[in-house]
Amino acid sequence: MAASNIPALLQRVDRSLNRNTQYNFEEAFDQKEYNTAMITGHRWFNYNIPIDKLIAMAVNQGVTKFLCGMALGADQVAAEILIHRKLKWTAVIPCADQHLLWKPREQSHYKKLLEQATDQVCLYKNYSPGVMQARNLWMVKRSDICLAVFSGDPHGVGGGTATTFKMARDRNLLIYQYIPAKSEFVIIEPAYQQLNLF
Repeated sequence: MAASNIPALLQRVDRSLNRNTQYNFEEAFDQKEYNTAMITGHRWFNYNIPIDKLIAMAVNQGVTKFLCGMALGADQVAAEILIHRKLKWTAVIPCADQHLLWKPREQSHYKKLLEQATDQVCLYKNYSPGVMQARNLWMVKRSDICLAVFSGDPHGVGGGTATTFKMARDRNLLIYQYIPAKSEFVIIEPAYQQLNLF
């Protein structure tokens, strides 16, 4: 091609891009699929309705599998709701002896919930410092959404839930949060990195 024809060709290409081409940006990006949700929450929280709503929000997002850490409080309420809704869920047990210091009624209820889990994963045989956090990290790494019953107060009622919430944010999970002190639901979108097209 002669050098004198290059500017004319570039002009035609430029006009084509500016006037005739319509970009479908939805096709340019992979649509995020949300298959698995994990649950974290305060041990003192045992109210069904907010947790049921969090689970419904996840189902509406396309989630078909849930991970539940089986601690007292929010975790076990979530397990009850998952059973009632006939959803698939995995009991993620930090250690086989997690329940040994609980009251007899709590131990009995825990065993009944485990019998109805779709699947069970037990990470360690015996308790040692760090097994609860290891359980939480295991769930975060395998989840697309974090369902959190979390006050957001770093001064006393956070603990393991606060740590898990931070891990979920650090790993860029979509978070559906219920804040008990405000009776409020919050959605925290993942902070995706900007894509440079040119």
